[in-house]
Amino acid sequence: MKFRVVFSFLLFLAYAPFLQAQEPAGQVIVLPDSTSAVAQTDTAKEVRKQGFVRRFFTDKYPNPRKAAFLSLALPGAGQAYNKSWWKIPIVYGALGGMTWVEVQNVKQYRKLRDNYILLVDGDDNTNPTEAPYNQIDKTSMKAYRDQWRKYVEQTSLGLGLVYLLAAADAFVDAHLQSFDVSDDLSLRITPKAESMPMGGPVFGLGVQLALGR
Repeated sequence: MKFRVVFSFLLFLAYAPFLQAQEPAGQVIVLPDSTSAVAQTDTAKEVRKQGFVRRFFTDKYPNPRKAAFLSLALPGAGQAYNKSWWKIPIVYGALGGMTWVEVQNVKQYRKLRDNYILLVDGDDNTNPTEAPYNQIDKTSMKAYRDQWRKYVEQTSLGLGLVYLLAAADAFVDAHLQSFDVSDDLSLRITPKAESMPMGGPVFGLGVQLALGR
């Protein structure tokens, strides 16, 4: 019995180096570092944020709805999205011109309104003293006031129309950028002959319009 125990112990000692050599190599357990984990999380968040902005401007480009939305949010942004840079000064020139006219009309309307109130308040001591309002009677002042109020309404409508036209231009321009304008577009006029059921052949001209794809 003692011999068997000793013999088993010797066998274990003999095979122990081979058992250790058969352990898989290269398996190293690395404990996660909290600092690196936080850094990786922040980097992933930053990549996601950059990815959203980049996807918004590059996904399905050019997108007419995005172009119109950007133009409504900021005039000229839709043209920038379509890379129609030369249109941006036109947009701001039209909006700036209409805004200047609107401001001038509002100022003139307010002066006429205030001086008309001074004329009809029943107090001669508060009559207008500034030229040319001190030389205008009540009827004419009222007519001028109503006329300039119409001007204010018209320029307000024009300003809103220019604002909407800028968005419509961005929308249409995005559509036209995906329109096929390749060299495959061609118009050909060729002679053509057709046979009529009750007569002989009829000769004429045929028009062929090739639209590429």
